[in-house]
Amino acid sequence: MLFSFRVKFYPADPFRLTNQGRTMLYQQLKRDLRHGRIYCSVGEAAALGSLIVQEELGDYNEEIHVENYVASMNLALRQTESLERKIIELHKKREPRQNPSEVVNEFLSIVSSLETYGIDPHPVKDHRGSQLYIGINYTGISTFICGKRSQHFRWNEVQKINFEGKMFIAHLSYTDASREA
Repeated sequence: MLFSFRVKFYPADPFRLTNQGRTMLYQQLKRDLRHGRIYCSVGEAAALGSLIVQEELGDYNEEIHVENYVASMNLALRQTESLERKIIELHKKREPRQNPSEVVNEFLSIVSSLETYGIDPHPVKDHRGSQLYIGINYTGISTFICGKRSQHFRWNEVQKINFEGKMFIAHLSYTDASREA
């Protein structure tokens, strides 16, 4: 019997964590990428994948890393041959003898700058019946359409949250100046 216990933790600034904390966050985010909880472009997914390959396999070596050596690695939810080729291309270009903690820091830098960092998106429909995703993180409530943030409501704008049946209602209070920020 195997039990698994996970705590999701997405700090606003991952570089304020200890080395061990950053390593644990890296493992969590690597899993999020693998399970499709991090929405990003193909280019960003390739960059993140190349960092994972660098951290796990080390420097590119043409004698060891033959053909599609990343095919057996579960790096992303929708891992295609095209994505794997981009990951290999970026892995080949990586600076040799890079310290694993530098690789982890670079990974964290990229992933923490994404709009979906720390958000577990949930499918919902708006008042018109259009499909979108909603998620929360340390900055507020966000909605996403086709993987891109369409709206963001900061926590200081949210006055009240209600659930009525299947409806989620966020009551907002904001000025024009706060919406421009």
